[in-house]
Amino acid sequence: MTGNELLILIIPAVLAVLLLALLSLEHLLLLTLFLAPLSLQLSYLTGSTGFDLSVPTEPVMALLLLITLFRLTVTRGFPKELLRHPMTWMVGLYLLWTFITALTSTMPGVSFKTLAYRLWFTAGFYLVAARLAYDERFRKRYILAYATGLAVVVIYFIVRVQGAGLLNQQFAHSACYPFYKDHTSFGASMAFILPPLTVMLFSRGSLWHRGFQAALLLIFVAGFVLSYSRAAWVSLIAAAALALILWIRMPVRMLSVSAALFVVVLALSAGWIWQKMDSTTEDSSTDLGQHLRSSSNISTDQSNLERINRWKCALRMFAEKPNTGWGPGTYQFRYAPFQKSSERTAISTDFGDAGNSHSEYLGALSESGWPGALIYLAMALCAVITGIKVWYREGRGDKGYFALAVVTGLVTYAVHGVMNSFLDSDKIAALWWGFIALIVAMDLEGRIMAGATESDSNPS
Repeated sequence: MTGNELLILIIPAVLAVLLLALLSLEHLLLLTLFLAPLSLQLSYLTGSTGFDLSVPTEPVMALLLLITLFRLTVTRGFPKELLRHPMTWMVGLYLLWTFITALTSTMPGVSFKTLAYRLWFTAGFYLVAARLAYDERFRKRYILAYATGLAVVVIYFIVRVQGAGLLNQQFAHSACYPFYKDHTSFGASMAFILPPLTVMLFSRGSLWHRGFQAALLLIFVAGFVLSYSRAAWVSLIAAAALALILWIRMPVRMLSVSAALFVVVLALSAGWIWQKMDSTTEDSSTDLGQHLRSSSNISTDQSNLERINRWKCALRMFAEKPNTGWGPGTYQFRYAPFQKSSERTAISTDFGDAGNSHSEYLGALSESGWPGALIYLAMALCAVITGIKVWYREGRGDKGYFALAVVTGLVTYAVHGVMNSFLDSDKIAALWWGFIALIVAMDLEGRIMAGATESDSNPS
């Protein structure tokens, strides 16, 4: 596609987006969510290898950032309780540290681009979404808007996989291209969306809505299995286990003690777990059970070995620049010299130009130093804990189960983030920041209602 042809398509789209922004910010955000799974890289459309962008979503998110800044500074269009919420402070600290480490970055251009997309992702998918999510209907629309767009990609994926043979595992890894770069982020998106979509199916609604949600659920289950994404499978299993524990609603103190004991036992067992993984020899397979077990194979599985190679590079990078790191977004350009020949795999590259650290946590550690890693970890914990508080407060009603489902979705990526890093993608950012926004809005709604109830029961 030539530049002139692309321009002819862009001008009407830009005018339509500007008109929608004036008429309804809610519908603009919902449209963006629908388009996020369907977005394509600018480099794919133009064939260029220079500046890249996810279109049409990222330009729209940049517009939402400008609207957000205008509302923050001029019209004061965001509720004070939202801006004062601990989660908002955590997000602000995350962005502030990104800015500081962009200033100290070894590649400032890359880092300030990273800062830019983090700003527009958090502005649209967190602040704007949280403001709109005071309305319960919008919370479900948020899920359905993204799910509908994702369903189009899943159907496209299933048709392609079926054409190559349903058990063609290698083809399944790339069958979601060009919408998703590979099956791992594709699987992560479905793991995110499956818990809330399942709960919404059993909540109040018309027969038509339930039928539509049931169809989406069946499509996603099929796509999730056929994606052969081991990290997504493991993350959903772990999140479902936590959801089951939360569903029991054990006393908060017992839950906290149990969580602390789990962390201690996990830390003490790390050596034994590593030894067991090192002795596992099952490789990837079309057999689903064997394929899942192969996720613990760190002796012969090339994908797992390459992931460990990236992790060790991240730790060596951190050791050299522990305080501010190498700069946001720079890992993929800087990790090559930190590879050891004994740790390289058949899929390692000489120039270290094939992706990131394969871990949100180690990526933050190498790019933003120990403060960046701690801020990201604290932010994730704050989001999950806030969601658990909402679940305990709302109880076994529609709101409570929806909160539990959103927390479960968040936990899938908190676990997945140990093995992969996709927050630089609009497809995952829309879910991560959006789910946090939904939780924060529900938390604030509960506080407001509790305050109103207290006022009614204690008249002056």
